[in-house]
Amino acid sequence: MSTIGLIAGGGRFPILFAQSARRAGQKVVAVAFENQTPGELEREVDFFRWVKLGEFGKAAVALKEGGAQGVVMLGSVAKTRFFRGVSFDATTLKLLARIAVRSDDNLLRAYASWLGEQGLPVVDPLPFLADRLAPEGVLGARSPSESEWQDARYGLGLARGIGRLDLGQTAVVKNGVAIAVEAIEGTDACIRRGGQLARAGAVVAKAVKPAQDRRFDLPAVGPGTIDVMREVKARVLAVEAGATLVMDRDEMVESANRARIAVVGIR
Repeated sequence: MSTIGLIAGGGRFPILFAQSARRAGQKVVAVAFENQTPGELEREVDFFRWVKLGEFGKAAVALKEGGAQGVVMLGSVAKTRFFRGVSFDATTLKLLARIAVRSDDNLLRAYASWLGEQGLPVVDPLPFLADRLAPEGVLGARSPSESEWQDARYGLGLARGIGRLDLGQTAVVKNGVAIAVEAIEGTDACIRRGGQLARAGAVVAKAVKPAQDRRFDLPAVGPGTIDVMREVKARVLAVEAGATLVMDRDEMVESANRARIAVVGIR
């Protein structure tokens, strides 16, 4: 049995990863961020330690204590929290000093590089999550109209465009018009903003960044995505097939069917 370290943000994916890894015979050592990571993760791992957001050095110490031989980074961390009184430890301050442009990928790559220097290489989580990638085609009961297909493809192109700039992964479109693109606020806030501007009938598109490091920050959707879309009367969720993680797929599709939201995977 080998031991995999898990740096866990918010959402369900850290839990799903831990379950899959343990079924595959791995021991899972988890570090979780206070007020961010779901507490139920503790029941799904062999070693668990809470740290505060900004205590990256302390996280590495905990991973070593648990015997981690490699590390995966999964789950959401609201970047806006870095502007709300977070106390950085000495390691984090040194890492931040190395980075001129503090985009998501730059921050994650810098931390991954530092972890590797500490004997904790960051590895690809997809071998444990491959069955959770979005397939190509219509996932639910409703198919988009022809105009919605056009918006979906256009939206994915926009999402990839902002991804090249390392800004975000999500775009909201209606009738061939770009309504909103994701930046620091995150996916849900982008959907709400775009949906409010579109009023009803928006298409939400989510794609992997063209230069994405597949070890972290893969695009992800789930039942919560559908809940937000239903709030603003959005009509279609289009994701990049083979690259977007789908959590609790059956529940998400069932929720989309009830709301008459089309969910599609596009290459």
